[in-house]
This record gives sequence, structure tokens and C-alpha cells, in this order.
Amino acid sequence: MSTDTDIVVLNRKKGSIKGQLTKLHTFISQKENKSETVITTHLEILSRTSTKFEKLRNEFYRTVPDDNFEEVESSLSEIEDDIFQIEVSLKSLLHELRLNTSDSNSSDAKSIDKTVSIKLPEIPLPVFNGKIEEWNSFKQQFLNLINDNPNLTENQKCYYLRSCLRNEAKSIETSEDNYQSLLKALEERFENKRIIVDTHIKKYY
Repeated sequence: MSTDTDIVVLNRKKGSIKGQLTKLHTFISQKENKSETVITTHLEILSRTSTKFEKLRNEFYRTVPDDNFEEVESSLSEIEDDIFQIEVSLKSLLHELRLNTSDSNSSDAKSIDKTVSIKLPEIPLPVFNGKIEEWNSFKQQFLNLINDNPNLTENQKCYYLRSCLRNEAKSIETSEDNYQSLLKALEERFENKRIIVDTHIKKYY
């Protein structure tokens, strides 16, 4: 049986984890130059925080009564999404840093391209949570913002696509760990005409 004291302790642990994630968000948003070592260190911090979170999630599952489970699960899912977004942002920073370092002697035109690339994550990207009726709209927005952008590498496109996925869409398996393979897997799953028809039929029955 859970006690009020147990819940208080768990919520304090959850607050501590959210505080650590806030610090990581602050680091990502800072404008000063970031070294590869510093970014890698923050990825390690995120990894440890993620491990703590998984342990905390299990503690909540063992402690929280059924009538409060849905509310707790929603709160934990928000933290899980936050951890994923931070990981994508840190890996994008690391990738861009390495790209900029290797191209440090490039022409002014390439430097402009890199500037555009660095600013891109600030653009609000669409989110797809696995609802098949929303796939076409999401795909069109993503293609316009990311796929058709000549300043992005395939790795960057893959990072951004993964960052947009939620729930069922987030668990899609691919034959290879790259952008084209992920996009193809999503198209095969959510452009299935039979499933689309069934989804529309269910709305009326």
C-alpha cells in the first residue's frame, strides 16, 4: 500500500529530475560557442538522468494507486518526451559543431548555409503521434520544412524527423538507421490504404 509520505518522496525525486532537465535546456539555449567536450559531457549527464527517471517510473508504478495512475502516467510521459527532445538537440549541436569544424576553410557561401542550418531547430516543427488521419498533413509540412531544405544533411533530417514522432509513430522500426529508411517505414505504415479506409469506417460505427 502506498502512503502519502511515499508519494511526497517520489514527487520530490521527480522535481529533482525536472530541475536537471531544465538546466540542460538552459545549456542548449545559450548562444556562446560550445566545445565538443562540453556537449558530450551534457549528453552523459542526460544519460544518467534518464536512468534515474526509469527507476523513478518503476517506483511510481509500484506505489501509486489505480485511481491516480492516469494522472501520474501523463506527467511521466511529459518527462520522457522532454528527455528525448533534449537528446535530439544535444546530438544536433554536436553534429553541427563537427560539420562546422570540418568546413572551417569553406567559402563564405557555405558559411551562410551553416548559419541557416544552426537556426533551423528554432522553427516549430509539426508533431505526429501515430494517428493515421493526420499523416498526410504532417508529411507535407515536414517535407516543406526539412526534406526540401538543401542546407541540411541526411543525418540532420533524420534527427529532426525522429524528434517529431510520438507514441506509436515513435516506435516504428526501420531496416537501417538513416533518414530515407525511417521516412519509408513511416510511409509504408501510415499510407496503407486498407488501414485508412478502416479508420474512416470506424468513425461512423
